[in-house]
Amino acid sequence: MLVRLGICACLAAGVVGCSPAPAAKQMVLLTSGSCVNTPKMRANLDAALTALGKPASYTVIDLDTLPASDIRRGYPTPTVLYGGTDVFDMPTPERPLAEPT
Repeated sequence: MLVRLGICACLAAGVVGCSPAPAAKQMVLLTSGSCVNTPKMRANLDAALTALGKPASYTVIDLDTLPASDIRRGYPTPTVLYGGTDVFDMPTPERPLAEPT
């Protein structure tokens, strides 16, 4: 429940906030095939968007399909990005990216 409220608060600030063109920003759920937390994050994200009256419209990207040079590979999974920024204010990964563990 707290995760859902946190997602709602973060999305409310970014999606419903004072952004001049919120429709131009894209929401992305970063995951990997082995991430056991993705189903819960996806359910919470869907519920948060529904609670805000927004369509549950976002792109799901499997990090394993991205080229090694893509900076998004440095995020843990699952991660929700809105307009390229983590909704929980996690800093953008820096190069060199850590090797996956």
